[in-house]
Amino acid sequence: MSRKLLCLACGLLVVATMTAQDEKMFPAAVKDNMRRYNSISNAAYERGDAAEGQFLFDTLVNNQLVGTRFEDYSLKRLGLGGGKLKLSSIKKPVMIQTYATWCVFNKGEIAALNKLARKYSKDLKIVVVFWDRKQAAKAMAGKFSGNIEVCYASENYSKDEAMVKTMKYSLGFLCTYFLDADLKVISIRRGPPPQVAKRTPIKEAIQLNFDAYNEGISNLLVKSDIRREPIVTH
Repeated sequence: MSRKLLCLACGLLVVATMTAQDEKMFPAAVKDNMRRYNSISNAAYERGDAAEGQFLFDTLVNNQLVGTRFEDYSLKRLGLGGGKLKLSSIKKPVMIQTYATWCVFNKGEIAALNKLARKYSKDLKIVVVFWDRKQAAKAMAGKFSGNIEVCYASENYSKDEAMVKTMKYSLGFLCTYFLDADLKVISIRRGPPPQVAKRTPIKEAIQLNFDAYNEGISNLLVKSDIRREPIVTH
């Protein structure tokens, strides 16, 4: 690890320690840290050092974003019901998976999410958010089961601007957010699950995606004091 990288990590840790007693909102934590984070992480990725880039992101999340309270966003729903979904109305832990409509999904990924939504329907709500206008997102909504809330948001809608700036443009269009029932951040994962080769049999592909998401969900529910069973991946 480079000296510069170590100094950044230590700096983030010190700030986190000093503010640990005060509850902070997620958007404020993102705003306070993104300029410093981007200046170092961009350099890492320009050097082609993906491991260092991932380390920096994990440091940012673990020392600055975990424990902050998510904004009580009001999401525009797709599907038959339509209307708005206010995050605080869910009343249980939530996993928010964000996508762009042009994303190429991992083989078996959507089927795995549908399976997870059925398995954890009593303990967890899975919300999928597409960063796009209604019509573009609507074309994707039918792929998800009724146990998943499919929503959309875009900078083209004035009421979405703050959410898009904080989530899409700061942390990336493809992220998984794990929040407890009080909307506190438990963890954040950026990027897709590990890629599955196209030749992989569909049942195996679904299981690989299931396992990738299930680890984060199990951690969320354990920390939310809902499930105390060990992680089962098979």
